[in-house]
Amino acid sequence: MAGQYLDISVPICEEMLVWPGDPGPRIERRQHVTQDATVLVAGLRLGSHTGTHVDAPPHFSVGDTTVDQIPLKALIGPAEVVDLCGVTAIGRAQLEGRGIGSVSRLLLKTDNSQWVRGGPMPERPAHIIQGGARYIIEKGIALVGVDGLSVDLPGSHEAHLALLRAGVVLLETLDLSQVEPGLYDLICLPLRIAGGEAAPARAVLVK
Repeated sequence: MAGQYLDISVPICEEMLVWPGDPGPRIERRQHVTQDATVLVAGLRLGSHTGTHVDAPPHFSVGDTTVDQIPLKALIGPAEVVDLCGVTAIGRAQLEGRGIGSVSRLLLKTDNSQWVRGGPMPERPAHIIQGGARYIIEKGIALVGVDGLSVDLPGSHEAHLALLRAGVVLLETLDLSQVEPGLYDLICLPLRIAGGEAAPARAVLVK
C-alpha cells in the first residue's frame, strides 16, 4: 500500500487510561552490561483490553472464534471513517443516510477522541445503542471501530452482545482525533494470543 499512513493506536504507557476495574499496564525496564553492549530488556504486564485492542466473541461467551482465529481479511482492507462528533447515543437514526455498508469496515469518530489518550472519561461517553448495533449488522459490517474504551456505556453490554454474537469484530480505543471522515485502507493486527478473548493491536489507516 502506498499513501499517507495514520497511526490511530493509543500508545501503551503506565499512565494511560484504562477501563474502570481493569489492571493498568506495568513496564519494568531492566538493563545489564555485557562485554560488548548495555542490554535493555523490558518486562510487560498488561490486560488483554489495554489501549487499542480487538474483542473476539469469547469476551462475552457468544462464540468460539478466539482473537488469534479472526480472519485477516476482516482486519485488513477498505474502511470508512464516519464523523459522529456531538452524538452520544449512536442508534439507527444517527447511522442511516450516511452510505454505511459500501465497505465492510466502519470506524466511528466521536467526541471520545478528545479524551481517549489522557482522560478523564465522561460519565456518558459516546457509545452504540441497540438500534445502532442492529443497523450495523444489517449492513453487513465485518468490523466496527470506536474511539472510546468500549462500544458500550459502563454497566451495559448490549452492543457487545449483539455485535459479537453476529460475528462483527470490535476494535476499541482508537484515536481518530487527527483523522478526517472518508475512505481509507485499514491495517489492524492484534497480538496473536492463542485462545484469547481480546488482544492489544496496532491499527493504521492508509489514505
